[in-house]
Amino acid sequence: MMKISLLQQMYKDVLAGIPLAKESHHYSSLLTLSVEQPAGGDESCHQRHLPPPTGGTGSDQDADMVVPAADDLSNSFANMSSSFCPREVMLLQLTLIKMMVAKAESQQIESSTRLKYCEIFVLLLKEAKTDSKLVSLLAPHDQLLSHMASQSLAALVYFQLKEENALNVTWLSFTLNTLLGFPGNTPVADCLWTLTAIIKEILKNAVLPKAGVLKKLLAPLDAVLEGFYNAILFHHFDSHHYTSPYSEATTNLISFIDLLEALLASRTELELPLRCQRVLFLKVSYILNLISSSIPYVIKKKFILLLKKCVLHKCREDAGSGSVSLQALPLCEDVLALSNAVLQVVTLTWLNQIPLDEKSSYFGSSEPAPGDDPQGASDQTVLRALSLVVLKALEFKIHNSAAEAEIKGGLETAAFGLENFSCLEHVLILEIAEPDWEHQALLQLEKKRVHSTSICSGWGTERNCRRL
Repeated sequence: MMKISLLQQMYKDVLAGIPLAKESHHYSSLLTLSVEQPAGGDESCHQRHLPPPTGGTGSDQDADMVVPAADDLSNSFANMSSSFCPREVMLLQLTLIKMMVAKAESQQIESSTRLKYCEIFVLLLKEAKTDSKLVSLLAPHDQLLSHMASQSLAALVYFQLKEENALNVTWLSFTLNTLLGFPGNTPVADCLWTLTAIIKEILKNAVLPKAGVLKKLLAPLDAVLEGFYNAILFHHFDSHHYTSPYSEATTNLISFIDLLEALLASRTELELPLRCQRVLFLKVSYILNLISSSIPYVIKKKFILLLKKCVLHKCREDAGSGSVSLQALPLCEDVLALSNAVLQVVTLTWLNQIPLDEKSSYFGSSEPAPGDDPQGASDQTVLRALSLVVLKALEFKIHNSAAEAEIKGGLETAAFGLENFSCLEHVLILEIAEPDWEHQALLQLEKKRVHSTSICSGWGTERNCRRL
């Protein structure tokens, strides 16, 4: 009980930014994880102090799927009673580690306090082997504990990269073995999520030399990440594993999409991007095939929105300059490869194979907003994104075609695939240069589409088309 009280007091001090008075070894011993104890505990321990799932009690299956937000969980620790079970003590320790790494980044905390935190992290990594213990906690049987362990592990790996310019060997070995062993019994989602979190922390740091740090992080994983891309999207892909949006396979794939987005954002920091930052462009055909397959709609939507970011070159959401210049190679080559792949599948009625679900969510609620028509309302976000993917691919193809015949061939290819896609009627506005015959070709394509007897071919109503 003494350790619990000390942890609670430490939590309050860190939360308030109060300097830690005792020596660093004292606090590192408080944060040392006891992983030899069963992480799961009994059922009463699991439920005793955790916030209930949203919407009432729910079933056991719902409890497994809903993970309380980390911030909600941490805010309740300071006022808890001392009747903690081992699992809850561990959750408090993980929360403290993650919080202290964040505080060590804040300029609002005194430099002496930040230095004390860094000393504690070094002790946790060098003496307590906390990184190895965190890796052992990444298991699917306890989703909350695994998620918190993943956050703490990402924070410590990021700390070592930033402060010591060193890559954590334990984490690197775990990541390599997990990706190389796919598909296996090792949990992949938390491995991918940890890497994604590290990349995002690096990108958020305004003073960190991002190019060097990202290269140190990603270079050892470069070939392995490309191999994993091939494995999860092609060699070992089976749509039967994705029948449920809550399956382990779906979780793995969604985690990988998040990682691809982080890799896309990070490529602007390197003058010559790594292969793992380019593979999304160079092997986009795997993603295009998945979008037209029978996987859950949520995965298709995330892939389509990711492709939209690729063709619009919005690699950094917080970039002040907006889009990235296409004059820099190999970005120009990569976008051209993606554009060619998109235009190729358009000629194969690829668009007509993609269903557009009705609005699946209303900002967390199951009820539509006042004034919305829930009947027959297609997903306008996906519709607009997919339209832009096709149009920007065509635009980029035209701008980067040297011969007149090649440009005409691109327009004819687009016309073949888009003649029944009248949802593009009001968004086919391409900024292409002279000669005038290019504009005439587009006008003929427009006329052919407008007079087509097919309307949207399953892509929504004419009213929805005009809202693009």
